[in-house]
Amino acid sequence: MAEAIKKLPVKGVWQVYVHKLRAYVMGDDGVPVRPYLMLVVSTKDGQFLACEPADGDDEAGGNNVVKAFPTPETLLAFLKRVMTHPRVMNTTAAGEKRKPARPESIRFADTNTASLHLGEKEKWAGVTACPYVEGCRVGLAECGVDDIGFAPVPTDLIETIIRQQIEPSMQPDNQEWGTQHLPGLMESVDGFSPAFGGSLFAAAAEFARVSPWTALAQRRPVQIAYRLVLREDVAMRLTAFVSVVGGKEQGSFGLAVHKTLQDAKKAYEVDAGDKGDDETLDTVNGQSCMFASVYETPFEDVDAAEANEWDVAPMEDDPGESYWPIFCKMAFEKGENGAEDALSLTRPAIVELQCFELSLKAVVDLIKSGELRCVDEKVRDSAGPWTVKCQTFAGSAESETAEIEVEVSLPSLDGSAAGEDKDAYL
Repeated sequence: MAEAIKKLPVKGVWQVYVHKLRAYVMGDDGVPVRPYLMLVVSTKDGQFLACEPADGDDEAGGNNVVKAFPTPETLLAFLKRVMTHPRVMNTTAAGEKRKPARPESIRFADTNTASLHLGEKEKWAGVTACPYVEGCRVGLAECGVDDIGFAPVPTDLIETIIRQQIEPSMQPDNQEWGTQHLPGLMESVDGFSPAFGGSLFAAAAEFARVSPWTALAQRRPVQIAYRLVLREDVAMRLTAFVSVVGGKEQGSFGLAVHKTLQDAKKAYEVDAGDKGDDETLDTVNGQSCMFASVYETPFEDVDAAEANEWDVAPMEDDPGESYWPIFCKMAFEKGENGAEDALSLTRPAIVELQCFELSLKAVVDLIKSGELRCVDEKVRDSAGPWTVKCQTFAGSAESETAEIEVEVSLPSLDGSAAGEDKDAYL
């Protein structure tokens, strides 16, 4: 094939982009997978190219969406087929015939390098992060294409073509995976940096690993207090009340955060069955870090975690799967005059996410030390305070850290708050 391609006429310049799609398809083993798009753009005439299917081999032949990560060899075979059996994908050029040809040059990028050095053309020649530049160099040279290298992908191509057209077309009406429509933390929270994301996810992963529901009863409030310095001349003391929600046996678990002890107690009372159904909906208001599978996690968070190597805790009972933290604020509004009830989910602000970071770290530290565990199976009504020194990366654009002393205590719960069964909380 290489010799035949060498004889083809030379036409145009190609941008080749291998993108991990924000969509799920069923894998060959029955497990959902995120497929990859091999997108070829003829930059001089604006045509999107694929190829006619090869006989008996659709995966390597005509389909530009594949279920597994395309190796340089897979992409090279695809590109050769695009040269010899081109197919125009643009809807405005549907049915248009394109004669076989090889490009005069090819520029590559993949998901991890799509925005690398965008607008800094002088740096593109030295990029080695994209695996396809060197991985396809020899094979393309054999086909007579010697001018290859790296170039980032225009932002409007990703947003307009991939996000708005290709990915939505892959979502069936009864889609069961990737249904969380919360915006990504990196994209929507001012001051959220990769360094802070790494610290926040690491704290959440360690929380999942210590099985906190074995030390703290359902919804038992734990008081968290610390001093936050906003500027050199401005500081404030923040207090929140956190509690463990659920457990692995219940199929869902996490950490809830309330601003007042009254709100935390109300949630505890409802969980203990002390309130009627018409009063339970008010307890939805608050913030939480709930753990879910990757299929329920916003794609932006998954992509950021993979790109920055953030920690996630593995599921012991499901090899290969992990517990992904989803941080959100919940607000319930009861419908009036026949209107439906509404539940809105939004992302916490950076200061609120820092509260999660510090709370998760402090609770984990005290569970490991034994302070937040039952003693001889006896219940303690109130205990503490304890002081835990925690590192935070909140608002840091680099890897700068600040050490904050977090004061943790178990506030006293009276009989009405705790319910009749005093063994229900620690």
